[in-house]
Order: sequence, then structure tokens, then C-alpha cells
Amino acid sequence: MRLSKEHVQLFYKLYPALLVHVNSHQNTLKQASTPDELMAQPVNERVQVRDQLYQNIELIDSFLNDNPFHFSAEELGIVRSWKHFIRDRFYLFRHLKKYSIFLNSSSSPKPYGVLSISDSLKDLFPYVPVMVETVLLPFKGQIIYDGYIGAYNISFGGGIRSRFKDSYNEAKATYGIITSLPFEPKANRQTDEDKLNFYLKSERNRDYYWDDIQELIHGNHALTVVYHQEMGKCYARSFGKRLREIGLGDVWFGILEGLIVGSGKTKADLKKNLKPIVPSFMKEFVYLYHLKPKSKK
Repeated sequence: MRLSKEHVQLFYKLYPALLVHVNSHQNTLKQASTPDELMAQPVNERVQVRDQLYQNIELIDSFLNDNPFHFSAEELGIVRSWKHFIRDRFYLFRHLKKYSIFLNSSSSPKPYGVLSISDSLKDLFPYVPVMVETVLLPFKGQIIYDGYIGAYNISFGGGIRSRFKDSYNEAKATYGIITSLPFEPKANRQTDEDKLNFYLKSERNRDYYWDDIQELIHGNHALTVVYHQEMGKCYARSFGKRLREIGLGDVWFGILEGLIVGSGKTKADLKKNLKPIVPSFMKEFVYLYHLKPKSKK
């Protein structure tokens, strides 16, 4: 969940240089005419220069035109990509193996997968969720923060944490985890089948998103099949336990709308038995469930 050492060095080669250029135009700091001098300033003073950058983002264009530090075309391309920054308050929601999840707070929540730079976000913020303020930047096909991140001293109770989880799960189902900038909704938006699978994954989701489920499957035969198959799996878990309790095993069952509508010793037997019972237009809706034999101890 961190940039490689090589990429960390590259970032700290480019970003302070850009801030020096910003400072030369805004005259925020008197003694910061080189990257080393700028980085030697107190953090709060460096942040002033950094804020000037995002308030005057056109300074990136003048930096690219002047190229005062003689960067390569590839390096200038990285700096150019920073025009697609996202500055916001975020909920640092979760640490995953590949990245940390940031949920933006100022608009419809979207989950961003953000890499640490030199300091691990997990070490900086071991207890999540936490509200932070920072700037997200694209960097070589990934998303990082710009090295400056401030946390708010706010604690979240169980109810709010639960709402964060709901927001995260819904945003993930809608957009996926966003791992590059600029964000293109059409390219990242999840399919209706992905959404439906998310809505059906738990009883809590099914209750909460019931209206959305009905809207998705209405008039859509393919999604209606997905709905019945996924619901059949849910019912099968309950039926399986009860059927084993009465001593059944190695039998096939057909489940439709929460009911067992047929059975057979083999899958072929089950299909044969279902044929005269279930209307042909509903046969794809039936979930075929194999109650496996009890394991011998």
C-alpha cells in the first residue's frame, strides 16, 4: 500500500520543485528558492505554498512551459496530471492490502484507493474511520495524497460507522474502487448485475435495497434470472440444515420463490421431475440444489 522507493524519490523530486515555482510567483516564503530550502521550512509554512498551488492551478502550465528544473518529458507529464487533483475532506474509512480507502465527503460518496508515500497511512492512522483533509493526486496510474494530511479530532459512534459502511458498500457497487485519476464514471460504473449481486448479498442489504432490487429486475429477464438464482442460494442454506437434521443426504432439490418445488436422486432426475411442474418460462428461475451426503467420520 506504499509507493515503491524509486517512485517516492521521484515524487519528492517533482512536487517540491513545483511548489518552489509557485512560491516564486506568489512570494509566500522568502527563503525557499530551491526544493531543499522549501522542504527545510516548517510544515505550516510549506502548506501555505501548497494551498496557493490549488488556488492558482494555472501555475502548473507556467511550470511546464518554463521547465525551470529541466525535467524530462515523462516527468513533466506527471506534473501535468496533477491538474486532475481532488481536494476535499475525506473519511479515511479502511486500510486494505493494496491501498487505503478514502470516501469523499463533499458530494456523492466515491471510494478512492490511495497509496501511502513514505509514511504508511496505516501507521499514521491505525484507528479508522477518521476524517482527514488532504489532496489526492494521480501518480503513474495510481492515486496518492500530496504528502500533507490533517486529521479532525472527531469520534464516530456505532450508528455513524454503520452508515459509513453502507455508503462505502453502495459506492463500491456503483463505481468500484477508484484507483486512477481523472475519474471517468462511465468507465468505472459497475454493471446492473454487479449492483444486483451487491443488493442481494445479505439479508440486511435485501431489506434496505428492496425497492432498488425490484426496479432493476422489472422487465429484465436476465436480471430476474440472477435474482432467483441468488435468492435460491440463500434459501438453500436454510433448507440444507433442516434437511440434514431429518437424515436426508445426496439428493437434488429445485427451489423457487423460497419453496422446494421438486426433488430427485440425481440432477437429471430433478430436471425430469420439474418439467411437468414448472412453466417453461420459469424454468431458468429454479435454483438446483445438491444436498451433499453427510461426511463419514
